[in-house]
Amino acid sequence: MPAGHVRAGIVHVHSDYSHDGKDSLERLRDFALQRDIAFVGLTDHAEDLTPERFGEYVAKCRALSDDAVRLIPGLEYRFAGYTGLHLLALGLTKWIEPVTPADFIQQTRGVTSLTIVAHPVLARYRIPREVLDGIDAIEVWNASYNTRYLPDPRAIRMLHSLRLTRPTVVGTAGLDQHDGRNDRETRVIIADVTEPLVALKTGRFTNRGRTMHFSSTASMSPMQLRALEAARWTFDKVERTQERVARALAARRARRLVAG
Repeated sequence: MPAGHVRAGIVHVHSDYSHDGKDSLERLRDFALQRDIAFVGLTDHAEDLTPERFGEYVAKCRALSDDAVRLIPGLEYRFAGYTGLHLLALGLTKWIEPVTPADFIQQTRGVTSLTIVAHPVLARYRIPREVLDGIDAIEVWNASYNTRYLPDPRAIRMLHSLRLTRPTVVGTAGLDQHDGRNDRETRVIIADVTEPLVALKTGRFTNRGRTMHFSSTASMSPMQLRALEAARWTFDKVERTQERVARALAARRARRLVAG
């Protein structure tokens, strides 16, 4: 595949190596081929694997990869006492078992190509200092928790703040996909697909979703960011209203069934 040919990739993807993943690695390869996706950054749940199964996983990713599609093995870690904090290790080449976020930062050095704070909204944006001091990227658009329509302005502000002292940190868009039948359509667009994770780590990519695209630094003027926050607030309010209506209708149907 010639360098300079712009291609799409996806990150934060689960296969059936995760307990809640629906797609085999073979199916994810087909998913990528059908959508002209050059690479799949996998992030299966670390707690669902063993060292032996991880070795099998890495080997299978390698066997299913070629010039058309690369399946890149990676794991998602969570930590006792840190509610909502999930850290991603993409391009992981060695089994690690971090117990704390600090362990993760230390143990991933030299054995992974890209580390990401996933969906910071789940951790209520409370990211430990040791993670902020050592992570490569922040997921500023999680297509599952932020939806496919708009990124997370608070995560973008977190990225901007962190880049004041660590200007190499980038912002990524992730699918958080568990079932390929529901493609939420966020992509990372790069030119050099020979080393996709290097391109991501060095910021040579663009995030693209259904409604907008932006750079790896999520550069936005204050006015643009305020507009995004207003759109996000309105969208979330409408979505919450829809959820309440749906729950009320479901409860009404249940009561009718019980009443006969």
